[in-house]
Amino acid sequence: MNKLFLSILICILFFLFIKSDGIIDYYSEEDHYKTLLSEKDTLDQELHKIQQQNRLLKSNTRYIEKVAREEYFYIYPDEIIISFK
Repeated sequence: MNKLFLSILICILFFLFIKSDGIIDYYSEEDHYKTLLSEKDTLDQELHKIQQQNRLLKSNTRYIEKVAREEYFYIYPDEIIISFK
């Protein structure tokens, strides 16, 4: 009786580890899931930042001027830029 129980237990353990959706696959999928959650959090933060920039570009003229000057090097008419290197 004891050998039968032990052999059934060993068979169940092998089945849990070896089958396609066994414990090993579960842990690898769990790691993949955690990686995807981390990536989702990063993308959510980036989306929030872009949405905030979009709101500012739609409504804040000072922010529009700042972006135009910093990224596109726009200047006012008759303005002289002096660069010290």
